[in-house]
Amino acid sequence: MVTRLRRTPMIRLVQSPKLTGLRHAVLFAVVLFSFLTLTLLAAQPVFAQVTDSTAFNNFAEASTLSQESIGVLIARVIRVALSVIGIIFVSIIIYAGYLWFTAAGRPEPVVKAKKVLQQSIIGLILILLSYAITTFILNALLDAAYEGSSSATADAYTEPLSGSLGGGILDDHYPPRNATDIPRNTKIFVTFKEAIDLASMISGYDEDDTSTALNIDSVLIYPTDEGASAALGASEVSVSYTDDYEIFVFDPVEYLGSSEEDTNYTVVLTTNIETADGDPAFSGTYSSGYEWTFEVSTEIDLTPPTVTFTIPQQDADEPRNVSIELTFSEAMDPVAATGTYYDTDASYYTNIEVVDSAGANVEGTFEISNAYKTVSFTTYDACGEDPCGDTIYCLPGDDALTVTAKAASIDADEVPQSLFAIADGLTDAAANSLDGDDDGDACGSSTDAVACKDEGENDDHVYAFTTTDEIEDTVPEITSLNADIGEDNISQTDAVTATFNTYLKGSTLDTNSVSIWPDPNYEMWFSVRKSNTVTDSTPAGCGLSLESSCVSIEHPTFVANAEGGWNYYPVFTNEIKSVYQICMYPAMGPNSCDGTGSGEYCCNGSPSTEACTTESGDELPDNTSS
Repeated sequence: MVTRLRRTPMIRLVQSPKLTGLRHAVLFAVVLFSFLTLTLLAAQPVFAQVTDSTAFNNFAEASTLSQESIGVLIARVIRVALSVIGIIFVSIIIYAGYLWFTAAGRPEPVVKAKKVLQQSIIGLILILLSYAITTFILNALLDAAYEGSSSATADAYTEPLSGSLGGGILDDHYPPRNATDIPRNTKIFVTFKEAIDLASMISGYDEDDTSTALNIDSVLIYPTDEGASAALGASEVSVSYTDDYEIFVFDPVEYLGSSEEDTNYTVVLTTNIETADGDPAFSGTYSSGYEWTFEVSTEIDLTPPTVTFTIPQQDADEPRNVSIELTFSEAMDPVAATGTYYDTDASYYTNIEVVDSAGANVEGTFEISNAYKTVSFTTYDACGEDPCGDTIYCLPGDDALTVTAKAASIDADEVPQSLFAIADGLTDAAANSLDGDDDGDACGSSTDAVACKDEGENDDHVYAFTTTDEIEDTVPEITSLNADIGEDNISQTDAVTATFNTYLKGSTLDTNSVSIWPDPNYEMWFSVRKSNTVTDSTPAGCGLSLESSCVSIEHPTFVANAEGGWNYYPVFTNEIKSVYQICMYPAMGPNSCDGTGSGEYCCNGSPSTEACTTESGDELPDNTSS
């Protein structure tokens, strides 16, 4: 049987010209989109932390090459390419229209024009979609890249384990961060913002409350080059503290450093430190502790401190709500310079005395501030309220008062060094007794037999003034700022200053009432200082005049303009008070914050009923003026 094969006809599929054009347009758009995406992924910008930024910048400028980020350059190329492609497609559409309108009734040009027009519109739509998708991916990648860049920039400007000073539990310390020319016989001071558990600072305190040995699990003091293994031992540092358990003094038994070369020292406050309530002193953002360095010279400090400024001044006639203040030429030992006088307390403080015309001591408390240079006295006699509702305390009214700052007993063989570990008078950070008459010699108390004075004399600083029955209620007002509101190209290192229209009470100026915050935020320390008169150390920009104070905020190096020039927000709260104990309310300052507008806040020169915020919308802490 023969089977006859039947040949099946072949079917040939032919694509229409319209489908062919559409396929080409889609294929072109997909290829273009894929190319752009792969280019972006392959060329994401890489950011590195440059340790020698000066050398790097010098090289970049000398090369004459662009210093733009590679991500920015790629973005510009891609956007230009997509724009050119869009222009080409629009040109093709215009060409199709030209063919149509010049066909003159002939069918062939019309068909061709329709074909070109359809393909062009489809291609243009695909290109626009490709552009939108690519732009979205590009922006996301650049945002991520710049976020990484911001993080790298912050890392470059952050001093590790520093943020607790100002932003955390620490208000101040001596020597300051990165200080130089510190004498070998210096003591080290640390001020916390709340009471600290003594056992976490003093070794063996739980078993013996008379112990003064350093708890080396909490505090390390060592030559930086030698490392923590060379830290001073518990018996090599004596610890003392103020009555409120907030300020601690670490006194090395032996001199620091060397007589032959300068020595850098590191102090570490560890996470072993606890508050009086038993909570970790370092928590949250700053939970890793605190660390700073300073440089010790080869010299021993034997220069006694002096009184440089007093409020009230000698023979002044003041309202009775004035606060008494003494400012010294250098940092003073806070244990010797602070305390409380109560007639009913046998352990009352008498290193500084305020005495009325009847010879009775005025009861009150002495507090230290302003880098340990200013001591403020506040009585316990309530006599009114300030605009914030806080109590005003007054001195005896219509009376003649005498203030005596006492010199400490000194060792005749080691003039002007204090004779006792806990001085019985005022001493500086190197244990030098007060030079009350500012003659260059420290002669100690009346019981010291030294060549610079006659028997029975002393080197106390004494001055007098009178009070009235009046209450001064002038509200503190910021009269000038440096840097000014919204100012650009400011110094990276100069202190930020605010000058007020009246003397301010030093004990109200701390890192709770005055602060500065970066935006975007990163770990940044800051500390607060006050000037009442112009001296060599007065920060630039302090526009001091008669009876005015300048508050300065010290800080690390700000982010440079070349790296974005980040925003910084100084904040001054109504916890700031004049020497007459009047709070800054309403918040008055330059521009339109003159106290007549509505709102308790002054934000960038504008009154506000709501707390000030940063440019990114973050609320600034407890602020009334920024």
